[in-house]
Amino acid sequence: QLKPRPERTDLPQKWEAPVDGWVKINSDGAVHKGGSKVGGGAVLRDHNGAFLAGVCHHFPHIVEPETAGILACKRALQVAEEINVQNDHLELDCLPVVQMINQKGINYSGAGPWIQEIKQMLALKNDYKVTWVKRTDNVAAHKFAKVGVGDDLCQVWLGDTPDCVLDVILDEIPNAFV
Repeated sequence: QLKPRPERTDLPQKWEAPVDGWVKINSDGAVHKGGSKVGGGAVLRDHNGAFLAGVCHHFPHIVEPETAGILACKRALQVAEEINVQNDHLELDCLPVVQMINQKGINYSGAGPWIQEIKQMLALKNDYKVTWVKRTDNVAAHKFAKVGVGDDLCQVWLGDTPDCVLDVILDEIPNAFV
């Protein structure tokens, strides 16, 4: 008798669009191969998968990957505020950062002040949620982060998808070429 094959959980996943009326903000930190510098990146997309904004940011004097992720998240929320996003679905691939943001009360760790700033920014939104996502679902944000690290660049793109992530964005748009 044949047994059903178990579902594979290690297969690459794809980015999933937020519900209508929400913006998904994928954010990520990256470390240079030598470990001497870090950066962050983020991409903001609507319920159709359309690119709204992207950001890359080099963070001088920071070397911890988790801190890069936290600062990338904060920068992404600043861009979301600038373009008046009110319903934020923030997705990060660093589970400890997601847990810190979702934890009730004040964070007293070294990252606490940044976490509190993020919580304050989210509290001003109509609605928000913060979730963990696999690295394979966070490719565009990671590409932006690598640009920030590799080029020591701090830049925001609004509306038009930059070439550095165009292939990923097009590949991830639900039903783009059906």
